[in-house]
Amino acid sequence: MKEHYSEADLLETHYTQPGESMPVMMHLAQCSECAAKYDRLERKLREAAVCHPEKHEAFWAAQRATIMARIRDAGRTRRPLAGFRLAAAVLLGVVFGTALVYRNEQNRPAPTAAVQQIQLDAVPVDLWETEELREFGGVVEWESWIEGEESL
Repeated sequence: MKEHYSEADLLETHYTQPGESMPVMMHLAQCSECAAKYDRLERKLREAAVCHPEKHEAFWAAQRATIMARIRDAGRTRRPLAGFRLAAAVLLGVVFGTALVYRNEQNRPAPTAAVQQIQLDAVPVDLWETEELREFGGVVEWESWIEGEESL
């Protein structure tokens, strides 16, 4: 058996079933110090359970109305703010994306004159004279598809 119980032990006893708290209650009957602690604890719990009886019902009705009005108003004021945040995020993304594309375009090296000449030389003047079509010239007579021209 414990010499004295702590406030936590007494609080646990307060919330347990009467049969489970019998050893503690027996101790409280014999120990005036623990009994005084238990009485103070019960008084605190009773005072906490009472919702300030000095306030009139009109006070609590006004409190409820004020709280409900704030809840209602909070929903209205936050919706436009959320839309503004979304628009700002989209605008920021567009600005950063444009800056990134512009920077990459500026860093791209310009083609040299030799590369430009090779690119121009690679495009044949007559598409029918490409190397690939010349290889298949014996299989298909391309000019025969064009009306009014004779085949080779």
